[in-house]
Amino acid sequence: MLGSLVRFLLRIIYRVELRGREHYDAAGPRTLILYNPGSIIDPLLLAAMLPHRIALLADRALEHKWWMRPICALTDTQFFDFSSPAATVSLVHALARNGRCMVFHSGSLGNDPRYIRILEAAGVIAERANATLLPVRIDGATSSMFSYLRHKGRRRWFPRITVSVLEPQRLRPHAELPPRERRRRMGERLYDIMTELEYRSGMERRNLMQALMEAVALSGRRFPIAEDQDRHVLTYGALLLKLSVLGRAFRRLFRGERVVGFLLPTSLPGLVAFFGLHAAGFSPAMLNFTSGVASVVSCCRTVKLTSVLTSRRFLALADLTAMEQALKDAGLRVLYLEDVAKKLTIGDKILGALAAWLRLAPSTSPDDPAAVMFTSGTEGVPKAVLLSHVNIIANRYQALSMLTIGSGDKLFNCLPMFHAFGLGICTLLPVLAGVRVFLYPSPLHYRIVPRLFYESQSTIICGTDTFCAGYARYGQPYDFCHARLVIIGAEKMRESTRRVWLDKFGVDLFEGYGATETAPLISVNTPAYRREGSVGRAVPGLACRLQPVPGIDEENTGVLWVKGDNVMLGYMRSVAPGVLEPPVDEDLAAIFAESGEGDDGSGWYETGDIVHMDDEGFIFIRGRAKRFAKIGGEMVSLAAVEEALREIWPESVLGVVAMPDPRKGEQLALVIDTENVTTSRIAAHFASRGLSPLWTPKRIVSVKQAPLLGSGKFDYRKARELAEKG
Repeated sequence: MLGSLVRFLLRIIYRVELRGREHYDAAGPRTLILYNPGSIIDPLLLAAMLPHRIALLADRALEHKWWMRPICALTDTQFFDFSSPAATVSLVHALARNGRCMVFHSGSLGNDPRYIRILEAAGVIAERANATLLPVRIDGATSSMFSYLRHKGRRRWFPRITVSVLEPQRLRPHAELPPRERRRRMGERLYDIMTELEYRSGMERRNLMQALMEAVALSGRRFPIAEDQDRHVLTYGALLLKLSVLGRAFRRLFRGERVVGFLLPTSLPGLVAFFGLHAAGFSPAMLNFTSGVASVVSCCRTVKLTSVLTSRRFLALADLTAMEQALKDAGLRVLYLEDVAKKLTIGDKILGALAAWLRLAPSTSPDDPAAVMFTSGTEGVPKAVLLSHVNIIANRYQALSMLTIGSGDKLFNCLPMFHAFGLGICTLLPVLAGVRVFLYPSPLHYRIVPRLFYESQSTIICGTDTFCAGYARYGQPYDFCHARLVIIGAEKMRESTRRVWLDKFGVDLFEGYGATETAPLISVNTPAYRREGSVGRAVPGLACRLQPVPGIDEENTGVLWVKGDNVMLGYMRSVAPGVLEPPVDEDLAAIFAESGEGDDGSGWYETGDIVHMDDEGFIFIRGRAKRFAKIGGEMVSLAAVEEALREIWPESVLGVVAMPDPRKGEQLALVIDTENVTTSRIAAHFASRGLSPLWTPKRIVSVKQAPLLGSGKFDYRKARELAEKG
């Protein structure tokens, strides 16, 4: 009777909905229920909505809390001291005796290592009791007044709450492993289940504007979502008003076009213009203004652009007048934000304000292109990468399922928006997730970025190893005192960079891995699970497989292929402008065509990286498939050679390229920003390390400044040109 009454009240107050009842029935009578902790009413929701009475194994610290009384009335509650070694045995007996059980602990643990210990204990309990694991996802409770995060953001009295029951799971026993290792493996498996649960239950197919409107509804119009170096603050309400009015003007100015060139920096106007184009139904093509005039014009032709949106002030400050003239000479129409603002009509302002007030979003298909990015072009002509709304939304949820980021954080974004990392993770993720973001136009200002990070009281920053090494060189020890999470990607993290951050700032660095084609995140190390030398484990919802490489015999090593919701729509190449090439594995497609069974190969993307994947799923990058040289019949990894060279010059920026050699097929050339570099010194060091003499570069080019792309990556194409001249 009491359960029916509580269930009725919850459905009236919170409109609670139970999904996946069939999975609950399939789990059987002996089940350990796992859920994502978000509020103190989580056990009440499960006790009221699940069909059978459950046993609640609760922390003894909660025994005298007043809000535990209704929970105890709906469950068979037993209190335990989780810190006691005997608690695990008691919990096993309780599970065997009561059947359907769940563990209730205090606090929102998320990616905290304490949460991992609880998962490990739950794994031991399930294994010893021979129980089925039943993952349950609770959505909406973290927005209620009972949330653990109620002091870190705007909460609502009556949010809609959904309880989703997913497929039951069985832990694979590891009887051959020692007890401690077996416990760790089980905790790891449960962590995978929970992150997959986090992703699958949160992921929804929608366009970016719809996701933005949901974020505004959740956080409120007064929430200060973005800020810049001039201390201008943009609230959600102001963002909606500006983009809606601007969108009305864009709809008129770009009529008949589908893709519009976007030549703006990471800034508040850039953020407004990006969403303004989406409000008008256009897809922005993010032009890399650091790649040179010829590259930008080539990119415009590849996607058949007619117009480019930019700013007079930006062009002047960045000294891009030559690029501006080249675009005009190529027949493109260049529109300036300053001129668009002057052309706003009364109708634009009135209808835009009305659309902002009503939170209207266009009905763009989630599968349509949301942004056109361009590959870095480190080894050739940049290709256009079409990312859909689903790609970007999926990668947002994939990242949030592994990294604990909330409304109490502030993300400092100085990465360019034309880079997939700068756009997807550092701009759109915080804006769509209700996380404040500080926008700064350049990551190269090594003296300014640390100071602004401190003054803005930011807690998260992403960058490359080169950028972070620069911040460490010029930053003060207190500049990153607020830093809670620092993620490095795009290039390999040097141990020297991580060490100086630990010594100077007391902040650890976490290495991740991604690609423009995956919007961009593929894997990341986290505070809960990390492995030295790796780029972390793959994000949930992303399938991975390895294709063997001739000449490389290391086990579980090969070219990485991935498939998932965050994998691009396809390429457009300069040789075939406007023609979309969806990702596909031709070998799998051929096998499917012959047998008619299995995977047809569609949706698989070849990263081009040769990686090693260990038994626990950690990815270790061995190098680019194209960045191997065959010298005297031996396959030599250019990335491995670079790593060995950094042992000699840890503070230098360097790159190794392969060049033709009439005797041995290929030879290595080193481009480095250091003088007095000799082959004899390199050969002596390699000999002391027991490395092959074939690894020694035959040509050395010393430069004052190493060639870098705007994203911070080493520019191998430019390095090859320097080596050929040098």
